[in-house]
Amino acid sequence: MDLDEAITVTKLDVQFEGEGCYLLIGWQVDSFELYLFNKDKLWKGRFSPNRLAGFSRNLQLPESKYYELVKTCLSQASQDYCYELKSGFFYWKRRLKDSFVMEGFLPMELVEQPKKSQPNLIEVLVALNSHLKGKVNSLKYKFETIKSDYQKCLKDTEEFLHLKIDMEKALCDKFVSLLNMKKTSINALQLNQPLLEDKEG
Repeated sequence: MDLDEAITVTKLDVQFEGEGCYLLIGWQVDSFELYLFNKDKLWKGRFSPNRLAGFSRNLQLPESKYYELVKTCLSQASQDYCYELKSGFFYWKRRLKDSFVMEGFLPMELVEQPKKSQPNLIEVLVALNSHLKGKVNSLKYKFETIKSDYQKCLKDTEEFLHLKIDMEKALCDKFVSLLNMKKTSINALQLNQPLLEDKEG
């Protein structure tokens, strides 16, 4: 799993004290660790494999599909969802017209000394930015390589096409020449046939 897939940082409008919060999540195969923090408070929680199995079963979804749904929901702010921190639990709910569908929640623990425990958001973002920059450069190099290979294949195809056309033309000319020779032979035979009949007569 790439760094940008393993760690996400998102600013969400969480229904708590009327201010936005940052959500930092460390994604694993079937679980994740979550940090929710604002200016001076930090909460942390863990979404376990057992919780994943329970929610996916309640929503009648395969675990893999439910996990991708949760990852999309918590990795980017969406108007389709409502986020709430209440009574020591963090909730995410999908909006459906005039109602909400609870898609998941997990217990959150308030960290007593947030300044010592709070993840350094700037360091995380710099690391993510460096990783993404390297990934872009790698993809750019791969693109240039694919482009170069494509141009070479295109040139080879054009050369092969010209060769094919030349071969077909040469074969056609040869065939026409053989037909002309055959026609000449037939005409000669037809001209000689009366002479042979006169001699026999």
